[in-house]
Amino acid sequence: MFGANATCKSAEARFLIRLAATVSTESLLLLLFHSKQATFHRPPPLPFLCSTDVVLASGDLQALLSKSIQRTEAAPPPLRLISYDLQLQVPLLPSQMCRFFTGRVVLQFELTTQIGPESPFVSEASETRAKLTFEITELDHFENVSLVFSGTELEIYNVLLTDDTMEISVNQPVLFRGRYTLSVHRYKGLVGNAIYYRDAGEHAVFGSALFPRRSSAVFPTYRPTTSKALFSISMVHPLGTTAISSAPQEGHSRKIDTNWQTTSFATTSPVAASMMVFSILPLEYTTIESTYTGTKLSIWYNKYRIQVAQAKHLLNTATQVLALLKQLFSSLVPVAKLDMILMHDINPNPSFGAVIIPEAQFYSSDYANQIYQLASLLSRQWIGGLAVISDERELCFQEDIVAFVAAKIVRRMTNDDFYRLAHYAKVVLTETLFLPGELLSLNENPKDLEIYEKCGLKGVTMLESVENLIGEQTMVLKINELVYNSANGVFDSLTFYGLINNTVDGTVLVSQLLNYWRQHGGIPNLSMDRFSDSIKLLQESGNRTVKSELNTWEKMPLWPLALQFTEFKLPVEVMLSQGIHVAPVRQGNVFVNLGFTHFYRVNYDLDTWRAIKQILTENATSYTKRERIQLISDFCYFYASNALAEPAASVLRNEFVQLIRLRPTSFPICDVAIYNCVAPHRFTKPKHVDRNTMTQLRRRLFDSFNNASDMECRSGPAHDAMNDICTQLYGLSCL
Repeated sequence: MFGANATCKSAEARFLIRLAATVSTESLLLLLFHSKQATFHRPPPLPFLCSTDVVLASGDLQALLSKSIQRTEAAPPPLRLISYDLQLQVPLLPSQMCRFFTGRVVLQFELTTQIGPESPFVSEASETRAKLTFEITELDHFENVSLVFSGTELEIYNVLLTDDTMEISVNQPVLFRGRYTLSVHRYKGLVGNAIYYRDAGEHAVFGSALFPRRSSAVFPTYRPTTSKALFSISMVHPLGTTAISSAPQEGHSRKIDTNWQTTSFATTSPVAASMMVFSILPLEYTTIESTYTGTKLSIWYNKYRIQVAQAKHLLNTATQVLALLKQLFSSLVPVAKLDMILMHDINPNPSFGAVIIPEAQFYSSDYANQIYQLASLLSRQWIGGLAVISDERELCFQEDIVAFVAAKIVRRMTNDDFYRLAHYAKVVLTETLFLPGELLSLNENPKDLEIYEKCGLKGVTMLESVENLIGEQTMVLKINELVYNSANGVFDSLTFYGLINNTVDGTVLVSQLLNYWRQHGGIPNLSMDRFSDSIKLLQESGNRTVKSELNTWEKMPLWPLALQFTEFKLPVEVMLSQGIHVAPVRQGNVFVNLGFTHFYRVNYDLDTWRAIKQILTENATSYTKRERIQLISDFCYFYASNALAEPAASVLRNEFVQLIRLRPTSFPICDVAIYNCVAPHRFTKPKHVDRNTMTQLRRRLFDSFNNASDMECRSGPAHDAMNDICTQLYGLSCL
């Protein structure tokens, strides 16, 4: 121990804060902060730690983070796709709609591993016949199937079709390594799986939605989301219609007979099957174009449903988004043309070279959310087009980067506060109501719903937190490196970790922080107690259970928390201890993580909560909309968790609710903020509500966040959706 006037260098201070991970609350590290230099002393009666007297436990967070992130090179898949040559025919008969499409496919692939009786690629071993298995979804009527190896056609013993696989058995015990060509002269599939149609007046408009695993409903696939191939597509479609695909049209459409024509498209760059797209547009559709960004951008729209001014608005907004993306990625969009097709009653779907836009969702959204929707779809022309994630369980990482980039475009084009507020609301609602304690990793074969529920939310906040630590310029540079330098156009989270190995606070790497955050479920809680001239920070688990990296439920662990105060900056950026003590701190209100820059909740002492309530009463506009709702939301969360002393907590609770009711215009989306203050879950156990119902309520609520006018306090779609959630859970209207 040192005396009251002892000092330590800032580097030693950083070391000591990391050492304090296992220190009891009574012996928290004291950090004395001054505006010009860090001075450490021991203000009685608390002891001051500035020595090696602290003993570290085996589970110390610093020890966990000090371990380097090990990258294990995965073995190459036994089958590597090379190219597809596809022909698809989708009839357009609105009066008697045929539910089938027909296809022809020539697929080239390479076996990197010999296929034999004990091959891991074969589900059922055979001593006499080697087998290949491809994914299909309700494809049928396969005709003239052939398999060629090194110029020799192999004898096929059997083609076994199930609802989701095509198994090809050959009359030989082994398939050797090398290049193969699989040809299917003709097959049939169902319209309504990955190919859908919508009414366009007298005719129908067709589109495709292949992400993440629906491409197998159009052609045989293998790892459709995580492997890439060249695609050459030709469409057979009725005369008078226009065919569009991921690549530019190659020459003019060719008439086949009095009813049909064929349109061929150039070969794409290597792209995942899930990112392919095609559409057939009837006479009701027309187009406007722009080449301002150096890329031909075309807007296709139904002239009887969409006005010219609306189409021009979309074109102008998309052009601005593309121009900003061009700056971020330091290049043109990597396609020769880009088609944007407006269609009603669909959900947005990731694709490459062309995108289908849900017209109702787009035009009912406010400007900031229109930008976000376009930026998400267009940024995938780089992310997910040039490069793909190597493991479907990590799809959230890819989608989080897409959403992170899209949010950056929104901030560059508008100062809209509602978009940032809506994102915060989605994150805390997911962590509180819908998927509390869940990991960001997905199931092995993720469905749309799981991706929608988990991706593009808290993972984006974690990426923003990293950017706050290393700077925007570095972050954008590293995302560029990830997209353009990934080996064979494939990446995973470890690829990105290797690019952001910036060091913070001595020996801790930003990559280690991001890796830790993404591998643990739940949202951390930090308590901040203000004394006369000091602040005590303590991370508390609250006896919560969350999922760990092993996908098992465990007690909430200690997190490394990025520290950001409103009134000063510490010589440390990340708190790796259970708690620290900061002193001296000048008089006035001090907040940490205001604006939810980093991923954790903050619980203040009762005096500070009273001060916050007074500030919001007297001058709420001194804080952003997101900051106001964050403060009230955090208070209500900790109130409902019984983390604040009674009866003072209930008095404050009543005052916060009364404030919202008296001044609703100052607190948009207030129903999200005060939900935990008014829902009866402190005294009543919520009812079990089936997942389908909760999913519908969640989608309805989140859709209401697409427009600022729907987020009014105590009225409008967001209020109604939150009220219905409360009614489902507790049998009464609480808002």
